[in-house]
Amino acid sequence: MPIPNPQCDDLPTRPAASGRLFLWFPIGLAMRKVRRYLRDTDRVFGTSSTGALVIDGQAGYPDELIVDITDLLTPDEAADTRCLFKVGNEDLDVEDIPNVRTVAQLQRLRESGWLVDMLRTNRLTSVFQPIVHAQETSRVLGHEMFLRGIDRSGRTVSPGALFDAARGCGIVSELDSAARRTAIRSAASRSERRPLFVNVTPDAIGDASRAMESTITAVDAAGIPRERVVFEVIEAERAADVRQLRTVLDSFRTAGFRVALDNIGCADSSLSLIRHLRPDYVKVDMEQLRGGHAAASESRGAERIFDLANRLRIQTIAEAVETGEELEWNQERGATFVQGYYIARPSAEPVRGLAA
Repeated sequence: MPIPNPQCDDLPTRPAASGRLFLWFPIGLAMRKVRRYLRDTDRVFGTSSTGALVIDGQAGYPDELIVDITDLLTPDEAADTRCLFKVGNEDLDVEDIPNVRTVAQLQRLRESGWLVDMLRTNRLTSVFQPIVHAQETSRVLGHEMFLRGIDRSGRTVSPGALFDAARGCGIVSELDSAARRTAIRSAASRSERRPLFVNVTPDAIGDASRAMESTITAVDAAGIPRERVVFEVIEAERAADVRQLRTVLDSFRTAGFRVALDNIGCADSSLSLIRHLRPDYVKVDMEQLRGGHAAASESRGAERIFDLANRLRIQTIAEAVETGEELEWNQERGATFVQGYYIARPSAEPVRGLAA
């Protein structure tokens, strides 16, 4: 069954139809500079009921105008001036709020046109890294899905480069959502029937109903049973509202999905988070246990996480396992599953089995 791929629906658009550009300035000086420029160039403009400077855009999306305004403003002013282009002559409403960006972001969006082009032409893919049973590493539990981009020359673009560009132009949530749909599409096209670990950022959790809707639609359209999809919340410890996070995770489980906490640290706050959220899986990052004077204390913290998870019947996954010694360390402490370069590197195809 084909999977919906509405990646373009989430992207900032440059509509050809006429409309109006709304600008909100941090200080009066910035507004005065722009108003003077508009008068000198015979632009039609006014003020909205929200205090925004409103510029008529009869010729369509005012791309050149935004460039000129960016040149007028200082970097700080461009970073603090909010703007929105709205087709037609209707007033702003609540649904317009997610589309508001800064002038600086729109300028960076122009500079990151390659990323928007990649999203619009569907040049994203996912690779598979197996998660295996700790005590029997030839047995594959499932795969974590990692994002990759493909540029116009066919070269692979790392997720770091993709998200750095997305952060610069304010489209992280759009890329994040596209990454999850790409993971589902990649798994479905390869008939992968084992659990899929799909990353979810705290930002997506903060607007779960909107950010996750297209992901859930893709899962259902692909015919993948929901219980085989594990939403892996990365950097859960930076979530501003743990109660909201608990509510959202519970809603995922009620809908038939499973959840995991990724990048869990070894501090007392991590133990508290695990107790409060009670995920299906907890992932312990071995990178936190390597080298330096903190290794011993971090090691004790990791042992406490394994102990708590086992007592709460939460399955544990040791990730970033890179040596035989690290594998053995996790086996001795009762890790349920492991993943990392020592087991297998991410690959274009899911792993069907591993040598013992």
